[in-house]
Amino acid sequence: MSDNIERVEGLGRFADSYGAYIVDLWGCLHNGIQAYPDAIAWMARVREGGARVILLSNAPRRSSAVAKQLLRMGVQEGTHDAVMTAGEAVRLEIEAANDPWYAGLGYRFFHIGTEPDANLLEGLEFERVTDAADADFVLCCGIRHPGETLADFEPMLARFLDLGLPLVCTNPDKSVLRGESRELCAGAIAERYVHMGGQMREEGKPHPGVYRHCRRLLDDRPDARILCIGDGLETDILGARHAGLDSVWVTGGLPAHDWGIAPETMPAAALVDDACRRADVHPVAAVPLLRW
Repeated sequence: MSDNIERVEGLGRFADSYGAYIVDLWGCLHNGIQAYPDAIAWMARVREGGARVILLSNAPRRSSAVAKQLLRMGVQEGTHDAVMTAGEAVRLEIEAANDPWYAGLGYRFFHIGTEPDANLLEGLEFERVTDAADADFVLCCGIRHPGETLADFEPMLARFLDLGLPLVCTNPDKSVLRGESRELCAGAIAERYVHMGGQMREEGKPHPGVYRHCRRLLDDRPDARILCIGDGLETDILGARHAGLDSVWVTGGLPAHDWGIAPETMPAAALVDDACRRADVHPVAAVPLLRW
């Protein structure tokens, strides 16, 4: 990959080059607590110009649940065309059972996560059990309460391993910022299980399956006219690369937090280029915040 990623203050200059956008939520559209007015204004403006906007989240829940959450944050339905989530992608894969790995899971699952996320498979012929010994597989949606660490999960993961349970991860993210606090995500728990020797599958960014669903929501618009936008190099930007799509890296989310700079600050070229080189990605540009 070549260096020298272009740094821009806003995305208005790309409006004529792309007619569809796949946009990350957390770190781009909101901070887990409130939506960003500039990001909402950008979506409204590109849609007024005839572009399509799909919101793609690694959230471990149904797309409809995330859409309701966005409404509570002030993101109105008319600002985007559809929502797709990693949780929805997991449900679609399990329901279709076209992949032998998913087809062989069984029907009883043990859930890790908050109670609202436990209904991901509701309406399908699956049964939630409260004892891992009765389960066919583990559905991992994330932490059960704020402040949990990987060490809190290790005894549980060791038991899953002893029982030979496969684990389905519904959120590949390792961590996320809730306001100014970093919070553990399901991807980190799943990664630890694999390191311990467990079997695991996950859907969502950066895996290609979720982009197939997004393309269908975009009525299969030409790839050259689709731009992916996100703050995660290992999820949003790498996922776009795997899918053969252009991307823009928003640095004001997790990257700015890790660098110790304000979200609206344009990062130094060396920071951007080095991070992209290490991740083996080359977005068309980097921008501090999602804005016109």
